[in-house]
Amino acid sequence: MNEYYFLASLLPSLEIGHVPTLGFSELKTLMDTNLSRTDRQKVRDFLNVIDFENMRALWANEPFEPRGNCNPAQLEQALQDHQWPFPKPFPTFLIDFLEKYRTPQEKLNHFSLLMSQFFAAEISHETGFVRDYFAFQRELRLVLLGFRAKKWGKNVAAELQYEDGSDPIVAQILAQSDAKVYEPPFEYKELKPIFETYANSPLEMHKALYEYQFNHIIELWGNEPFTVDRILNYLARLILVERWLELDVQKGIQIVDRIEKEIT
Repeated sequence: MNEYYFLASLLPSLEIGHVPTLGFSELKTLMDTNLSRTDRQKVRDFLNVIDFENMRALWANEPFEPRGNCNPAQLEQALQDHQWPFPKPFPTFLIDFLEKYRTPQEKLNHFSLLMSQFFAAEISHETGFVRDYFAFQRELRLVLLGFRAKKWGKNVAAELQYEDGSDPIVAQILAQSDAKVYEPPFEYKELKPIFETYANSPLEMHKALYEYQFNHIIELWGNEPFTVDRILNYLARLILVERWLELDVQKGIQIVDRIEKEIT
């Protein structure tokens, strides 16, 4: 395992609500320069979730998240050629998805299937922080779906049609289909007051969720201070800090519009 004493020592402290001393683009340059080829691939694997999220932005004609591996032109080309512009196999499940759902609206209607397959594939073969991070993101999205489906009166079985019904969190959500309110699993109990307080304020909701994720990711730190996992942990929190700072009233409106489209 490589140890990056120089790079790790350059990472300044991070705090939600404060402009980071070292921005994403600067850190990305440092990682490209200092990490081994194998560890640079781990960075690409980690950022690949943004590429998948940007597929939805592409099909919905929504703002693009610039921190992924691909810019809009590269992502469009990758979806057309079934080949990433970086050394990583193009997933068979993504090829199948693109061949089955042809129009942008069809792709949007079944986007939850694509993300479910993405997380299942990544969690099964990744290790260390990347695996733990993707597992956390998957569970967080499921719990938030439970809250949002209840708020908007959606059929949770339909919303979870592409998930494994034997999964503990999925089963827990389905078991509460007829309940008046959704009670999250114990390990996610802190999300309930966040959702109850900010359910009608998308801007504040997203700020609170970014802060919640930031604090949770710190707990995934690990015991080795100079490894790529520590640097990836920092990268994940840096993205949250920058996204928090980028939020404004107009973006808050766009966010709630997108959420409503996602579960409609």
